[in-house]
Amino acid sequence: MGQKSNPNSFQLLPKTNNLFSSSFNSLEYSNFLKDYLTISSNLTSFFEKNNCLVKDCHIMLNNDKSFLTIFVSFLPLNDLSKSTKNNLLDVSFIINNFWAVFNKFGYSNSKRIVFQNLNTLVLDKKSKDVDAKISDSFKLFRNEPYFDSGNTLFFLVCNITNSAELLAKFIAFYFKKYHRSSKINKFFNFLQRFVSLIGLKEKLGFYSILKGIKIQIKGRFRGSSRTKIRVFEAGSIPLQTVSMNIKYSQVHVSSSYGVFGVKVWMLEQK
Repeated sequence: MGQKSNPNSFQLLPKTNNLFSSSFNSLEYSNFLKDYLTISSNLTSFFEKNNCLVKDCHIMLNNDKSFLTIFVSFLPLNDLSKSTKNNLLDVSFIINNFWAVFNKFGYSNSKRIVFQNLNTLVLDKKSKDVDAKISDSFKLFRNEPYFDSGNTLFFLVCNITNSAELLAKFIAFYFKKYHRSSKINKFFNFLQRFVSLIGLKEKLGFYSILKGIKIQIKGRFRGSSRTKIRVFEAGSIPLQTVSMNIKYSQVHVSSSYGVFGVKVWMLEQK
């Protein structure tokens, strides 16, 4: 067997080559990669504890390594002012919490943080006609807490690339919340409607970059003795074709019934 490599290094290498090719040697890159993964995981876990799903978390240094930029795009699942005592967008809160994390890793130089609220992004871009069609399709779930964030996520999945991880985190969040109650069946119906609407994009008349989508949830549902699989699929997902532009994400959910696996495949247009 050949030597195995960390796949995260290959995902970050193109970005670092464009930004740090003249300022990083091999040793500095490995140290930066370690700090990058540690800091980004800490920031992601912080946002998710405050009911915000993180789509992207990037850390960039300029060529002389004197200025640090952090970019975080997130999707709030409810009102931030009601869910947290501290506002994530408050300047003093950022300085006291986020800057302290970077100072521990030695990044005490000039810093800048950029937040992108995906909910605000969707409100600015989507049209009223498309919003009315999607909301009418999800009208059976309008009293559920995932109705508003689900509509926003549907628009993001159809129009923004690399949204598989965001959808997997959304499913994992509400699955962990409802897996012990009867509301889990209604949430599964929501996922089925979510997937079927993507397959009916031509009939409903809205644009989508997705050619196919597949969601798989595997685990001991309702504490059964054997593992079961729930699959929601629409369109075509040629899993055996390496050349296809398929985005994949897997999230594990720890529950009282054991560990569940949530997998998402998305076939995007090139």
